[in-house]
Amino acid sequence: MIKNISKICIQKYETKFDNDFFVLNKAWIEESWILEESDKKDLLNPDKIIHNGGQVFFALEDHKAVGTVAMIKSSDDRFELAKMTVQDDFRGKGIANMLMDKCLKFAKENKAKEIFLISNDSLKIARNLYNKYGFKEVDLDSKKYDRGNVKMRLTLD
Repeated sequence: MIKNISKICIQKYETKFDNDFFVLNKAWIEESWILEESDKKDLLNPDKIIHNGGQVFFALEDHKAVGTVAMIKSSDDRFELAKMTVQDDFRGKGIANMLMDKCLKFAKENKAKEIFLISNDSLKIARNLYNKYGFKEVDLDSKKYDRGNVKMRLTLD
């Protein structure tokens, strides 16, 4: 069945999506790795991301979460883009682009100068997305995730 992206909307965090945030991310992480303690810290407490000045966005189709991403505040002018995933049968439809656009808008509205992310070089499709948006690889200075072997940064105007 072909999914219609025109039915997709991006919405800010609401507590009713807590389980979706966990389930969607657990699914993609466990495709190749194990869920780490640092994952659980963020995934089980999305409200903490909000209270610390960040945001979690959801891609919805008919009020059902099919994708998500978090903007975790790192400092007054830096956010970590994290926990971006799209449900398997919705991938390849441009939903990750919609989520990324929302994250960039959020960062600019919050006067961020930089967005960074930690990823793994085996995630080729994700890497293509990051490259498309202008993220550049920088030295990895984080041990937040055992699976993280690449750090990328986007400098904002």
